[in-house]
Amino acid sequence: MADLMNSHEVESLADFVNRGGRDVVRAAVSTLPLIDISPFMNPSTGEHRARTAAHLREACINIGFFYMTGHGIPEAEFAEEIAWGHRFFEQAPEEKMKVHKSLAASNLGFMNVGGVNPELNKDKEADLKETFTFNRLPMPGEPQGYRMGVGESQWPRNPELAGFEPFMMGQIDRRIVLAQSLLRAFALSLDLPEDYFDASHRYIGCNFTFNYYPTMDPARTKRTQWGISPHTDYGSFTLLSQDSLGGLEVRNALGDWIGVPPVAGSLVVNIGDLFARWTNDLYTSNFHRAVNVNPEGKARISVPFFVYPHASVEIECLATCQCPDNPPRYEPVNAVEYVRSLIKRSYETGRPGVARESVSRLQRDSSARFR
Repeated sequence: MADLMNSHEVESLADFVNRGGRDVVRAAVSTLPLIDISPFMNPSTGEHRARTAAHLREACINIGFFYMTGHGIPEAEFAEEIAWGHRFFEQAPEEKMKVHKSLAASNLGFMNVGGVNPELNKDKEADLKETFTFNRLPMPGEPQGYRMGVGESQWPRNPELAGFEPFMMGQIDRRIVLAQSLLRAFALSLDLPEDYFDASHRYIGCNFTFNYYPTMDPARTKRTQWGISPHTDYGSFTLLSQDSLGGLEVRNALGDWIGVPPVAGSLVVNIGDLFARWTNDLYTSNFHRAVNVNPEGKARISVPFFVYPHASVEIECLATCQCPDNPPRYEPVNAVEYVRSLIKRSYETGRPGVARESVSRLQRDSSARFR
């Protein structure tokens, strides 16, 4: 289970400190690299895969974020995804409440601004976003036990949204194939056999979420008010598609916030806390945030696919990421228990949960806030 920080503690954090392994230096990039993952999606030579893995390693050390092409998802499907998102969130409030998270034991479904129960957070500055989260179906041969919402999604039954469920389930299938191929690139990038992460992600853990950000008036928005406040992601990694409005930012190695504008046809990939722990902080689970301020007053939509190992996996430092001069920095942790504790905090507060260990790369300054 993660040791969680309170919101006021997160807001008091200041400068980023590089904490890579011994002799690792993170470059302060100003734009994200673009990596073609097709050598791991299609037949290719070992040389091509090794070159891709080397680019991936560099990106994950420097900033933990990159654009990805060659993933096999047509650009038209990204556009259709965004259109479905607008149709869902622009329904009448009472329609969205029919699939509210509070109606399902899995906590999958719709969540409005302020968390599952906004009445408990009246004195807090919740993120200005609504979400809708769903999950995959059980896989053949998948063990019973805690599956983190597998097969327990709620879906809208409004006739105007007919076709939403089958389209999005097809997108889950696409992303599972992509995630499992990307894991082979990650393994090679860490000097491991390509199939190293196959077993831990065979029954892949995931959450697929629509984030809906109403436009924000900068003149009326408090300093600590965001579409989504600064946080790290919790799992192995995230595959993100976003609309054309932009608004996502990530911190580089100097502590500067850099923009992650949409690049047509690409996904944004970022490392999560579990992968940072696995790699002994060689690969960085980085702070990022989003705000929607645009002159047209349009709502922004982003669609992250969160990937994590299945429930029984224990996360402990990889052999290739430790040595006598660089011993493991974290105690082993159960994958789902860690992720579940952070998700629970986000549902309670309407802001992402932040693990205390995830901010160990940040210097404390009680007088400073995120810029």
